[in-house]
Amino acid sequence: MSDSMLEEMLDRWRRGARGPLPQLTPVQLLNALVLIDQEGPVGRRALAQALQINDGVTRGLLERLAEQGLVEVGEGTGVKLSRQGRETLQKYLKQIAVRRIKSLDETELVPGKVSVGVHLAKRYKPGITGLPQRDEAIKVGAEGTLTIAVVNGKLSIPPDNKKVAELSPREDGRIRELFHPAENDLVIIGFGKNANRALSGALAAVLSLEKH
Repeated sequence: MSDSMLEEMLDRWRRGARGPLPQLTPVQLLNALVLIDQEGPVGRRALAQALQINDGVTRGLLERLAEQGLVEVGEGTGVKLSRQGRETLQKYLKQIAVRRIKSLDETELVPGKVSVGVHLAKRYKPGITGLPQRDEAIKVGAEGTLTIAVVNGKLSIPPDNKKVAELSPREDGRIRELFHPAENDLVIIGFGKNANRALSGALAAVLSLEKH
């Protein structure tokens, strides 16, 4: 399962007549689809900046997504997901247990940073530390992640299982209200200097869970 859909897409492009897209990773591909879904219609330059890739790679990415019928490009308005694109993204997110992706702006748990949370159903396993997730987030330009698990009904931060309610009762309430997490669910919060970096970090962390 893991990154399979993203890897397959990139692999198809590698073998296609246009040749491979340089430097494009599964995280960037997922990030592009989520961003276009949330922000669309979005301009190519804005997308290139958000994904931290150059204009040529962004153009190549959008051409390939359009060829597959996943995006629609409007004259002068930018790009948005087609119905097929939305269905493909939703199906993939469901496969990797993602239920919701929400901007948290700033959170008391990580003051002074912009944060984005991703809710994953039933992905908590005893022994999860959150450290590989944080490392993957940093690699893509975020400043880190917080992995929050629902254990015995409480929001806890592994590996030492600090309780969110003790750190910040307000954030405990806000996370519950935004995500409605159930027992053994995870909420991974990516944070960084802007929302795009925070989202990149959160998605990189989610994909890293698939590998571990």
